Amino acid sequence: MTLPVDPAADPPALVAGELRGYRRFRLAEDGLRPPVHVAAGPWSWPVEQARCAVDDGHSPPARGCGCGLYGWYHPSSTGLGTGWGDVTAVVAARGRIVLGESGFRAAAARVQAVTLPRRASISPRRRRRCERVLAERYPGVLVYRSRRRMLRRHPPEDLSALGITVRPSTAPRYRWTALVVWLSGVLALCSVAVVPRPVLVGIAPAGWLAALAGFVLWQAALVWLVVRASPPPGQAPR
Repeated sequence: MTLPVDPAADPPALVAGELRGYRRFRLAEDGLRPPVHVAAGPWSWPVEQARCAVDDGHSPPARGCGCGLYGWYHPSSTGLGTGWGDVTAVVAARGRIVLGESGFRAAAARVQAVTLPRRASISPRRRRRCERVLAERYPGVLVYRSRRRMLRRHPPEDLSALGITVRPSTAPRYRWTALVVWLSGVLALCSVAVVPRPVLVGIAPAGWLAALAGFVLWQAALVWLVVRASPPPGQAPR
């Protein structure tokens, strides 16, 4: 394959059918809405076409622009940037696709499978309403009550032929660890309120210095965990 002479120019398009990905949606009465660009409306059926809200002079996805339909290679990454929806969906991207390290931007995509919101598992009435909306708006899409079952039947694709290694994201683990560390620190600070005043007055200066050092270490650990839980800029499908 011959690449363009200009490194900034777009490389030749590679058409490989459809690319499986994962993303989050917010299930509304009119369909599956992207949690970030809610004003764009729900995804169309059978195929959603990408539209650029910034510049009409190019077809999304374009290099140097963030337009396009986003998706992630591994379902554990669905909470990175597009994780505010209440359902997880399996999508099949097609057309021009800009590949990143952990995700992609596509010109078009369709929904293959979707899980019901957690609120639907509590109320049978809500479950039937969610199933009705999905059946009317997206006929033929597989609807699962269990996210684990959906991912078992729609596993991530092997993209090693494209030079991409699909691996689980470590961000959720760091997020839960940060939450545990934060709660532990808050409980330790609140426990000072129940310590008798004579005990506090009797603490030596070295003890207060140790407590201050522990507080600084607690804050530093939280910052480190939050940074580790955030996706590096190079992993986003820009």
